[in-house]
Amino acid sequence: MSVHQQRLKTIEFAIGATQFECQLQNWQIVNNTDDGDRQFTFCPDGEFYEEADDSYQLSLKFFADWRSAGISEYLWANDSSNATFTLVHLPGVVGEEQTWTGTVKVKAPTVGGDVRTTEVQEVTLPCIGKPEKVRSA
Repeated sequence: MSVHQQRLKTIEFAIGATQFECQLQNWQIVNNTDDGDRQFTFCPDGEFYEEADDSYQLSLKFFADWRSAGISEYLWANDSSNATFTLVHLPGVVGEEQTWTGTVKVKAPTVGGDVRTTEVQEVTLPCIGKPEKVRSA
């Protein structure tokens, strides 16, 4: 099979009912799920792994936006609450568009930075369960 690649250029991203993709600089859905505990018994094929619970997070890096409908204001106002998210990766790319949906525990971002720099914020939102992925037709 020959090489195939795509550049990350556009996404569609919403938390709750508000679109925030224009503020994002970096995003990742991170799988932190452990491999499970390796267990042994005395029988010849007595090795197995105990299942681990799913552990995912949504990591975001974005330009701060403190306007009333901005992402910084949304995260600050909804700190510690649960919110749904939708992320469409490679929107409009036939055969490659993917949509992830799930629920995250909202965390307020860290505020501040160096003088005379653009305010950029990063936040890691723990997912409640495993995000669902659907391939577009």
